Amino acid sequence: MVVNSFIQSTRALLAKFGIDAPDIRIEGLTLDSRDVNTKTAFVAVKGHERDGRDFIPQAISLGARVILAQTDDSQAHGQMEMRDHSVIISLYQLPSMLSALAAAFYDYPALKMMTVAVTGTNGKTSTVQLLTQLKDALGTRSASVGTLGSSVYEGENTQWVTTAAANTTPNAIRLQYVLAEFVQCEVRHTAFEASSHALVQGRLSQVKTDIAVFTNLTRDHLDYHGTMEEYAKAKRLLLDQPGLEAVVLNVNDSESQNWADYLDANAAKDGSSEEIAISKPRVTRVWTGFEPTDDVLATHKQPQDRHCFATNVSYHSSGIRFDLVSSWGTAPIELALFGSFNVSNTLSAISCLLAQGERFENVVRVVNGLQPVPGRMEVFPVGGSASVIVDYAHTPDALEQVLKSAKTHTAGKVWCVFGCGGDRDKGKRPLMGAAAEQHADVIVITTDNSRSESPESIASDIKAGLQRPNDAVEEADRESAIRYCLDSADENDIIIVAGKGHEDYQIIGTQQTDYNERTVVARLQQEYKK
Repeated sequence: MVVNSFIQSTRALLAKFGIDAPDIRIEGLTLDSRDVNTKTAFVAVKGHERDGRDFIPQAISLGARVILAQTDDSQAHGQMEMRDHSVIISLYQLPSMLSALAAAFYDYPALKMMTVAVTGTNGKTSTVQLLTQLKDALGTRSASVGTLGSSVYEGENTQWVTTAAANTTPNAIRLQYVLAEFVQCEVRHTAFEASSHALVQGRLSQVKTDIAVFTNLTRDHLDYHGTMEEYAKAKRLLLDQPGLEAVVLNVNDSESQNWADYLDANAAKDGSSEEIAISKPRVTRVWTGFEPTDDVLATHKQPQDRHCFATNVSYHSSGIRFDLVSSWGTAPIELALFGSFNVSNTLSAISCLLAQGERFENVVRVVNGLQPVPGRMEVFPVGGSASVIVDYAHTPDALEQVLKSAKTHTAGKVWCVFGCGGDRDKGKRPLMGAAAEQHADVIVITTDNSRSESPESIASDIKAGLQRPNDAVEEADRESAIRYCLDSADENDIIIVAGKGHEDYQIIGTQQTDYNERTVVARLQQEYKK
């Protein structure tokens, strides 16, 4: 897809930001100097790792007629300089302007659809994908943005536009562009993952968000945020999104109460006058969770509270059964999904639909047709041998939940193949090892994206968390590690292959090679079938 209807004059665009710019027609904005041409404005900002201003000469050589450059001098805001054929316009606090600038250029696409933002450590991708499936099944053209890429949902024919692995949420300009693409494709509902990085960096600041979803909070990204407190604060920034009408919270995660308290505090401030209180109603809170106690039900009975709980949950070899108990009605649910966390993800998706006003009976009807999300607890049955499950779990909590869930679906052993990424939070490596040892019967340590670190040193860090390090099997090659399990496991066992999920690459040293774990496992599924 190519957005082709947003040709703007820099004069008209920058006038919205108090700048009298020359009248130059442009067809797009980009943060990447490699994408520059004569019709694209290069936006040069200082990033977390690189300073875009260093690439201004490259942008000029590629024909950029307009360059918007960050300045640290407030007095230089709006100043212009000609270099060759390019005009360089200085903008003070440009990084914080990016979302507003891109929204203005692409004509505020989020205003033309219903939007749902999902944040949390685990479950973002699955919740977004399940919600998109359900909304489409209910007759609304839907799209999603996140770890799997960006795409309009077309069922089995969906073609994912892959984004960079480092960007769960696209940069501020790219996100507005993608939303504009969706508008041109007549999308009326978009669900997107809101990473903590994106929230801190303001990539979503001008994306109207109707519903926010919080899944859970466990250790991750401390190499960026430093502490769990700062990580939690970053997630809560989602509550400041413009247009927020409802929030879906997980009653089984204590951080959810901090979200509720934040909403209450803001409501108290906004309701300081009767006029404001009437014009700005309280945000609806939908609480999700398992087997609610009477205390839980009593706690969450404020006028703005709703609930969507699962009771009588049972697990079997083909999926999950539970009773849905909600403010909108009660019904039995049967899912062809694995894992207790998929009950949580499904509850979050259901809550969004009901908060949007979908009829309860229609939601129940389509929920029972949900399909697994690629690379998220995705089961590959191997006839006459152990089943293999591919999952993206790459945090201690995610791995623990995956392994515990696998136990509920089998009477046999659970095997775990996993590694840890290099040049990332080293503190979670022994925690990953401890989680694997506690909840799996056999663990096989393999290579993930080791990057600049040696696989051996990463494996050593993982084994530091083991009580019985000599019992762990080490096999650096991922396919060989999976083969080892298939050769050794019994028919009733489950083999969890964790860490790669949907990814189609592996980074070892400075080399990125093709590696699609789902494709590998599908091939082994046929090879080992008896």
